[in-house]
Amino acid sequence: MSQDGSGEEREAGPGARSDRSNPGHGAVRSEEVADTVGTTGAPSRTEATLADPATDDSAHPPVERLTGKAATQERILVAATELFLARGYENTTIAQVAVRAEVSRATVFWHFSDKESLFRECFNRICEPFRVSLARDFSSLPAEKRLTEQVELYQSFVAEHRANVDGFILWAMEHTNFRDWLIRTLLDLHQRFGGALTETIAEIVPPHHDPHAIAMGILIMLDGGLLLSYFDQSSRSIDLRQASVRAILEMIPRRDPRPL
Repeated sequence: MSQDGSGEEREAGPGARSDRSNPGHGAVRSEEVADTVGTTGAPSRTEATLADPATDDSAHPPVERLTGKAATQERILVAATELFLARGYENTTIAQVAVRAEVSRATVFWHFSDKESLFRECFNRICEPFRVSLARDFSSLPAEKRLTEQVELYQSFVAEHRANVDGFILWAMEHTNFRDWLIRTLLDLHQRFGGALTETIAEIVPPHHDPHAIAMGILIMLDGGLLLSYFDQSSRSIDLRQASVRAILEMIPRRDPRPL
């Protein structure tokens, strides 16, 4: 045995492929069971969001059912993501992940070399819906309609994936060794969305206006609404913030006056 970066003993070796192929690996110590949360019963809201996100069909085409090693790895990732989001990195152990995924610790280490590697893969996994949303093609829409769709995409996505957004913020604040990497990834996604807004606004405003500056102003408003939602989640306040964004969109100078 060796130790991973979290101080846990690491059970490694090709012989530990899965708990089903080796019954001895399926036995989990009682203290490991006691040190877990939410390992039985119906899936939690976070797990349900991650495992079965609500979507449109074009952004999320049907996926074939996983089997064998791929299914085991997916089960580990779902369990680890749930625990990392709920407990944070430091307070999640490989033993807890193994129990929640119904595999042995050796099986977890067979698929992921250590806890840090598992965490990075979980982070990449929950970033994927963000990347998919950014990749949606709005080019067939008129610029006015496209701008509205892009803004609503931000608002609806944050609402539907709130647990993931909360996790990003928690992890960026909690882990000094991961902070630069986490923030760099999030800022990249943020800048890509800002770039898409800029391209749309460039088709709307007169030539002497700066579309990038206008796009960044809208994005700052959206980010501010997200921040305020942590302090005031009342439906009335949410409606007011969204109405304010719509009012600002109406104030953007237009290249061609729209019919009244």
